Amino acid sequence: MSPSELAQLKSVNSSRPQLSHQNSQQSVAASDDYFSLQSDQSSSSQSTSSKVTVLRYATPQSHMNHSSSSGQHSSANVAKSQSQSQTQLGEDSMKSVQKLPANTSAQVPVRSNSVRFENIKVDNISPRQTQIQDPRKHISATTPGVDDSPYLRFAIDQLTRDEEVAGVGRHGSVVSTSTTTADYPVERIVPDENLGYYYRSGPTTIGIGVKPGSRQGPTTTATLSEKQAGKAVFVAVEPEVQDVRHPPLDFVPVVLRLWALAIYIFLVLWMIAAVVFCNVWSQRHSGIWDWDGVGTSQYFVTQYLPQLLGALIVLWNLVIQAAIYRVMPFCIMASERQKAGVLQNLSILSRNHLMPDFSHFRYGEPLVAFGLLAIWLTNFFTMPLLACLFQAKYYTINSHGAWRWTASQAVGWTIVVIYALLVVALSLIMARFIRSWTGLLWDPVSHADLIPLIQRSNILRDFEGSETSPSVQEILPQRTLRLGYWRLMDKEDIFYGIGEEYATGDMPTPASPRRKEKRPIARTGPVEDLEQQSILRNESFERTLYSPFSRFRWTVWFLRDFAIITWIVIVLALFIAFVVVSFVHAAIPHGFVPLVPTLASSNGFSASNFLFSFIPALIGNFFFLAWQPIDVYHRALQPFASMSTPEGSLAERSLLLSYPACLPFEVSFLALVAKDYQVAYISLVSILFLALPILGGGVFVALWYNSRNEVRIAADLPAFYVLVAFCGLYALSYLVIWPRRRRYLPHDVSTLADLISFFHQSPLLYDQVLREPRTKLDLVTRLVVTPPNERTQPLYGFGVYKGLDWRDHLGFDRLTRPGRADMLITTGKLKS
Repeated sequence: MSPSELAQLKSVNSSRPQLSHQNSQQSVAASDDYFSLQSDQSSSSQSTSSKVTVLRYATPQSHMNHSSSSGQHSSANVAKSQSQSQTQLGEDSMKSVQKLPANTSAQVPVRSNSVRFENIKVDNISPRQTQIQDPRKHISATTPGVDDSPYLRFAIDQLTRDEEVAGVGRHGSVVSTSTTTADYPVERIVPDENLGYYYRSGPTTIGIGVKPGSRQGPTTTATLSEKQAGKAVFVAVEPEVQDVRHPPLDFVPVVLRLWALAIYIFLVLWMIAAVVFCNVWSQRHSGIWDWDGVGTSQYFVTQYLPQLLGALIVLWNLVIQAAIYRVMPFCIMASERQKAGVLQNLSILSRNHLMPDFSHFRYGEPLVAFGLLAIWLTNFFTMPLLACLFQAKYYTINSHGAWRWTASQAVGWTIVVIYALLVVALSLIMARFIRSWTGLLWDPVSHADLIPLIQRSNILRDFEGSETSPSVQEILPQRTLRLGYWRLMDKEDIFYGIGEEYATGDMPTPASPRRKEKRPIARTGPVEDLEQQSILRNESFERTLYSPFSRFRWTVWFLRDFAIITWIVIVLALFIAFVVVSFVHAAIPHGFVPLVPTLASSNGFSASNFLFSFIPALIGNFFFLAWQPIDVYHRALQPFASMSTPEGSLAERSLLLSYPACLPFEVSFLALVAKDYQVAYISLVSILFLALPILGGGVFVALWYNSRNEVRIAADLPAFYVLVAFCGLYALSYLVIWPRRRRYLPHDVSTLADLISFFHQSPLLYDQVLREPRTKLDLVTRLVVTPPNERTQPLYGFGVYKGLDWRDHLGFDRLTRPGRADMLITTGKLKS
């Protein structure tokens, strides 16, 4: 070899690194992890419609020292060439790119070794390389004792960015600024080594040199900045074709569908017709039938049957009410009348029990709000009114006097008005949900149903640190959100979920394990202050995360220790007083003076009968409705209690629990099978306590006592003894509602935002098994079956887990997950 050739070889290999560009048929993006497509040799045997397989590749080790190298390379020359390559890498590379024509790729002499990107041949790979290596390790070792990787990475980033801005691809291909995603309909398979699977990113091109989900500084163009920052603009779309992949978002719960509401309205109309008939018949025929005493069949029909029929309507009202609360936040987000703050302000648990709830008026749903108001009026007043509908009145017929049962006209017409309002309200609710765009694929009855809605949401960044906050509502911004189909502005892939339109947000992509790196940071005063504040915030969050006080901070106010003790004292005191007053001096068996007029008026109204029927029934109805929030919250908190045990819980007993949406008696049966005995008992007695207004409204009646020659209030003694037993059961049941430590949480769980705060960094969002389920059956099947390569069903827990950002978070996840630390279930003592 001549000396000139040797000098040229040294110059090419050491001091002047070259860029090799080849014509490309397709834009291929390589991330910081050096992903590439498999070679055309392997791909040629596959179908053209097959998915692209992602493999790793390595760039040439252009500055390696081997013992087999030419002896003419002295150590002094090698050191000199290495130092020159470091200082001239960015400048020479920039010059080589700038010399490229606008529409052609530069023809540069290539080396003998090469690697293929499908049909793209790229030179620079040594044939002797048998093991994939990271070339940055060798580049950064050019200067012994100095870490040059930050500076080289900066130069490479500048180079690749300028190539994109100039319209030149990574490997010499010209990139047109008008090119859209449709020009490259390739389904990318993006690997995630941390979770051990691949996930689909749709027909899109990842930004050059950018890892999915990574964050970098602003770049020249907005589109490139969004790609590099892991952010993209959400655009609402309506699929042109509704198929299996994009079904219509018009699901309505069964109880709110047209036929179900029509049947229910028909039954209420029958109730109205029965009350009208009794009113009219008693007026025209001097009563309904003769009085035949206490405890007879006629007595049962007039004093207990109306309340029983009214109780059935009340139970069905509670079912409809629960369905409305469950779906209305989603319906509002899917409607054109979008309101800000729905996610964190509108409850998904029933609240319309003792006090009416007017919150839906504030969110543009007057039809539903009026329906809930009519339901509250029906639940609170109809059973007490039905208890005093029939009274005993003295009639003179054919010169003979007799006591006959008659309908109280004022009470009857009041009942008709309330039921008529209920019919109107149900009709309005029916109109609201007829052919409505609810935004739902299925009924969101469990925690698992939230996963498909937020897997690709752009609002999860707002929930940072919310899982340990006392109030999620206070830390979330008031955003106007939408539920439906979306696409990213620069992509064509359509997906489903909750998001903010025309807004950018961090896509919930899993990150790599965090490693501490030494970075060349200019130490200035403000930067140190910002860093210190960030460190303090992180430390404060971690202290709160592991604090038993924060973990067991919250339960609903009426289930706190002081409140339960108060309820127990009050209810037991009332029960003891009731028993003492009833049985001391045989007050109930012998009757007591009513102290108000007894004779019924021409309209059939008796003051004493009304008073001792309406008031006991109203008190009993109050106690019945007061128990409903206790039942609702115990149902809602059971998934947390099941997952707060160190051994975890199966999906069907945790994420798939749907107790708040179950029918009466159904929840008791399911809870009993699942061995959730507290929920089973509380839900069962919540229905049995309907006996309080039913028996309370019919047990007392005014009678004429010949022995005393006066009117006294008598009781149906068998029914009265049963009433006393139910009152005792009610009082003792408050001892059962005491929530154990597992039902205490960091904050409320009554809104969607409260639940999302426990999901926002959960690996469940990117679990391969749960990726984009199409139906509810599909979702349930994925959760209950054993995942591939595992022997047992996964167990789920509620505790501290390693999130997608590789930081600790509190919420839902699998108890054990390959590649991550096991979940920490906090079981410390509750601190007040």
